[in-house]
Amino acid sequence: MARTADIFYLGSVTIFVASGLSLATLGRPAVQIVTPDLFQGPSYDLFGNGIAVPMATLPQLYVQPQNLLMWALLIVLWGLLLLDGVGQYLDPSDHGPHPAWHPLSLALMGGAAWPWLAGLHKPLATLGALLMLAAALSGAIRARGQRRPAPAFLAGWSVALGTATVATLIGVPLSLTTPQTAILAILPGAVIGMIAQERLERSLGFSLAIIWAFCAVAISTMGSSPGVALAAIIGISGMGVVLVRAAT
Repeated sequence: MARTADIFYLGSVTIFVASGLSLATLGRPAVQIVTPDLFQGPSYDLFGNGIAVPMATLPQLYVQPQNLLMWALLIVLWGLLLLDGVGQYLDPSDHGPHPAWHPLSLALMGGAAWPWLAGLHKPLATLGALLMLAAALSGAIRARGQRRPAPAFLAGWSVALGTATVATLIGVPLSLTTPQTAILAILPGAVIGMIAQERLERSLGFSLAIIWAFCAVAISTMGSSPGVALAAIIGISGMGVVLVRAAT
């Protein structure tokens, strides 16, 4: 049974990485963000030459990176997960009555599927993002003390992406501006992260992933929407406080 669990977890990691790599390389829109749609919206930015260029939404910046910092975040996430999956297969450490692989595998399988549904069924995609967030947090809490950075890093990334997806969906009927949507995503995400870090104790990868994600969003959007960058800076400051507390 233990060997089957290790194989299933490694398979979940492989599917998640393959899905994320495919989505990230499908073609990236212009480095701008809007609120009218979730991923594949009808919004366009018309330049002087009359060519319509699709604009990226807030959650899209996480799964289809627009800069090297966001690409590095995804690459580190994929690398940590692959190393963790192989490591658990070769030398399992996930023991006990409540193993971490159950929620982690659920988070990975959900994370591999829901971004592809965003253009088809936004509420279902948002539900998938919340499921991924909750499962990743549960898995990271169960994996604390196992000297495995991947679960905590996945949970941090899931918090940043999940709150961005929910905020974008909410922002559409409320006609929120891009800065308002970013505040609705980043500030609650930082609050969730600060609370969760207390449960994760010294799993520093969680806060690092959120701070990294917020930094990448700020860099991606500071030219087109300074309000987003400001919200990201506030979120980074809050997560920096809990990171220092957890480290000391």
